[in-house]
Amino acid sequence: MRYWHLSICLLAFTVVAAIIAFAFSHIQRQERKLPVYWQVPDFKLIDHNGKPFGLKELEGKIWVAEFFFASCAGICPIMNTNMMQVQKAFANNPDVLIVSITVDPQNDTPEVLKEYRKDFNAMEGKWFFLTGDKKAIYRLARHGFKVAAEEMPPQEEGGPADFIHSDRFILVDRKGRIRGYYNGTSKEQVEKLIADIERLLRE
Repeated sequence: MRYWHLSICLLAFTVVAAIIAFAFSHIQRQERKLPVYWQVPDFKLIDHNGKPFGLKELEGKIWVAEFFFASCAGICPIMNTNMMQVQKAFANNPDVLIVSITVDPQNDTPEVLKEYRKDFNAMEGKWFFLTGDKKAIYRLARHGFKVAAEEMPPQEEGGPADFIHSDRFILVDRKGRIRGYYNGTSKEQVEKLIADIERLLRE
């Protein structure tokens, strides 16, 4: 009789432990959900092929954005070398795209960007390089993606004295919402970005 009671107690303990473990696991999954920041506003730029490119082309996709310029000899080559790892991780997944937007559109024409992207083996249809009107780009960077710390008077925004240089990779979900910021010069941060993209794909 004593062994029977002991077996019942052990069974009850096992069931309770399993319920607690399940509940804890569920809570952990809830806690791991990426934050939702804000919506990316619509934009109209031009890709490296000279074609119009905006949010419509990214609809339903998970994408990573960055701001760079082709003549940059500092952090941009490091960032785009790291971005190659993002491309490699999702090379066969059409739901993940990369968008690189120049902050020097006067010099970074579609022709320049088309040549520049070859240095990073950018896949056609996967990694897009964009240019366009400087004022529109700077409004997008400062107010849409919020990657510029300094404020500029509206009349000077995107003017000759305005220059934005950011090391951020920005993760955007299928609904066009920003879900994370990452240091594009850090391999550890890029690995985290890749892991977070995988999490978004499971959402």
